[in-house]
Amino acid sequence: MTPGWERLIGILGALVISTAQVIYILNCLRRKITPSVLSWFGWSCLMGTSLVSQIVHKGWQWSMTGIASSAVGCLTIAVVAWWSRNFSFRRVDLSFLFAGLACVTVYIVSANPWVTTVFAIVADLLLGIPTIAKAWRQPALERSPAWILGVVSALLALAICVGHSAIYVLFPAYLLLFNGAMALLTWRPGFFLTLLSTFF
Repeated sequence: MTPGWERLIGILGALVISTAQVIYILNCLRRKITPSVLSWFGWSCLMGTSLVSQIVHKGWQWSMTGIASSAVGCLTIAVVAWWSRNFSFRRVDLSFLFAGLACVTVYIVSANPWVTTVFAIVADLLLGIPTIAKAWRQPALERSPAWILGVVSALLALAICVGHSAIYVLFPAYLLLFNGAMALLTWRPGFFLTLLSTFF
């Protein structure tokens, strides 16, 4: 894939994920969903760390546009949820946050790209457990088109990976599975007819 196409797809992916996050924030403010504040805060830390690490080691690349958008968006969601007093929090969520941050530490100190990528995925998944658990117990509190747009963004990121090392496929593939699982959990059969109502 030519650099021009990579830039175009990278920007498009960032626009898609930013749109998803704006929709999620609006749904939060309208109290249609209740974000897990620790998941979103943890994700912002992970994405921010990942972005800085990649820029230091490789310099800026257009494939990082989605990560930059995600870092800002995740932090914004956490702040908006906290500020609007519309968030979920359970004590057990702290254990997932600490476990996720421990994986972030391994990610930062390791020089092996495969180790850092795997630990980044594990950290992301651990930070996401409170959100997944809530989607399982109370799907309506996480039902948002944002998860579907997350799938689209992950597919665009995978398209950029064509022709690159297999290591670059791991995180977008994980994000595809995570967002796909969240979409399936929250948009169970019978609820797809209400999809448009979440936009208004």
